[in-house]
Amino acid sequence: MTSRTRNHRMPALLLSLVLSAFFCASLGAEETREKEKKSAVQAIVGATVLPVSGPMVRRGTVTWKDGKILEVAAELAAPEGARVHDAEGLYVCPGFVAVVAMGVGIETSSGNIGNGLDPWDRELTIALANGITTMQVLPAPFFGGFGQDGPLYGGSNSAVIKLTQGDLGGMLVKEPAMNYFSLPRRQIELNYFLLRERFKQAKAYLAKRAEARAKKATAPKLSSSLKLYVAVLENTRPTIFSPANNHEVKIVLSLSREYGFDAVLNEPKDAWMMAADLAAANVPVLVKSRGPDFDFNTTGPLFEKGQMAPVRRPAAFVRAGCQVSILPYRRGISLAGLAGRDLATLHVDAAFAVRGGMSNEDALKAITLNPARTLRVDDRLGSLEKGKDADLLILSGHPLDYRSFVLKAFINGKLYYDREKSRIYREIPLTGDK
Repeated sequence: MTSRTRNHRMPALLLSLVLSAFFCASLGAEETREKEKKSAVQAIVGATVLPVSGPMVRRGTVTWKDGKILEVAAELAAPEGARVHDAEGLYVCPGFVAVVAMGVGIETSSGNIGNGLDPWDRELTIALANGITTMQVLPAPFFGGFGQDGPLYGGSNSAVIKLTQGDLGGMLVKEPAMNYFSLPRRQIELNYFLLRERFKQAKAYLAKRAEARAKKATAPKLSSSLKLYVAVLENTRPTIFSPANNHEVKIVLSLSREYGFDAVLNEPKDAWMMAADLAAANVPVLVKSRGPDFDFNTTGPLFEKGQMAPVRRPAAFVRAGCQVSILPYRRGISLAGLAGRDLATLHVDAAFAVRGGMSNEDALKAITLNPARTLRVDDRLGSLEKGKDADLLILSGHPLDYRSFVLKAFINGKLYYDREKSRIYREIPLTGDK
């Protein structure tokens, strides 16, 4: 290569180095700005704050940084340099927690849910617009229909997810979330005996496994027939049962007491008659406030003689001291004939429970803190407290008022829903608007 050729190439090489340095500096500055933006304190001021874990705070301020709540107090000035959200005349509360949902935010029918998350699912946006920021999600059954509801099969996998629409990184909270145990429906007395035998075998297996681990030996092989029973006894997550009658409720209580695992009752029918026993055993209940599932028999009564009207059941459990989580009529998002009685109207179902005798405070807790406790994520979610995740809503009115709309929804301190920028509900005037 001649010296003349090298001289011609030097300016191009120098320009390339200068441009590279410029772009690297620009990229570094952008990363720095992004980090500063994420770490900046944010504050909601002037709102009526409903922390759920404590009394209402009028003219309240909520501050957060790095996705965690810093303080909740009345008449608190926003820190200097904070990004302020003016909520004068508005309400603030924790994001709603759906204790059971089906087919929302996932593109899988079986297996690991974490590998099948879909942060671009349209139904996430619909749920967010209605205040839901967290849910325990199960795959929708193939023939779910009518809002994607279906039976809770024994051993079904589930996960707790946040509705971080468009953001996969912050979506998965925990997996698996709960065990699902299906009680046998035929020859219950015989099957109860078999249930006890299986639990005895599972307990014996756990003892052998512990002994093998103590000796640093190979653990005994676990048969597939005992896998669910062992998971129940390990109690690393609660187990949900769907009893058909109070006899089955007694069976669940007996097994729970004998083997020391945490049980949760899903729609325990007439168990309000045993509510005191459930409260004494610290067994949470998942209850609907708007009647039974869809029934093609349109001539029969809504509930049988001697039963309690569905709208009154949640309050009956609460009066006895039970931890109640409200279920919607359907556990999926429906845009068909059942729209308005699905997951998107979870807050309306809580309002129906108020109609049946619950207080506003207990009803709001039944869609926030109680589901978080049932799912064992209440150290992070369900109430507005220092150190918890900044998952919160700004609403136009009280969260249980059917006229209220979610104006903004924050998850981990980040804005994921803004009514003014969304096509959902934007054209519907707020109360008081002309």
